[in-house]
Amino acid sequence: MRKQVFGRQLNRTKNQRQALFRGLINALIVKGEIETTLPKAKSIISQTEKLITKAKSGTLNDRRILFRFLNKRNSVNRLVEEIAPLFKERNGGYLRLVRVGQRKGDQAEIARVSFTENVEPMVKRQKQETKVLEKAETKEKTAEEIKEIKEVEVQESNEKPRKKAQKKEARENK
Repeated sequence: MRKQVFGRQLNRTKNQRQALFRGLINALIVKGEIETTLPKAKSIISQTEKLITKAKSGTLNDRRILFRFLNKRNSVNRLVEEIAPLFKERNGGYLRLVRVGQRKGDQAEIARVSFTENVEPMVKRQKQETKVLEKAETKEKTAEEIKEIKEVEVQESNEKPRKKAQKKEARENK
């Protein structure tokens, strides 16, 4: 009897399920929408909405709670700084679930989970040109140092075969 048992098992252990949900929720935060099977989508909606509600306050303690669940600093920052302010006036219903169709291989029902507000996918930030120039200068310096090191290694490697040859001759003479 399943009395007061909440949630879906999805044929996984507790740790596997937790890792699956963590990955799906991180992908949702980064990309803005994801497509997955219907049971997985239904399972992550409630957890994600609770995380968004936590992110709306944005206190240090709430950030730590979010980080404990998500384990990715950039996901936590995006959730608190970009996504949560969009839902400041809303008290729930942050996500939308749309049934897309069935997967071709096994006929599993596929659903798209997205935010009700327009959330753009996360873009990688461009590096500043100054850092690139500094790296180029250090590469030139290190290239000269590498040449010097290689010359020293070549000289040492030339000496090593002579020592080995001397040892072989000493063994043969005995």
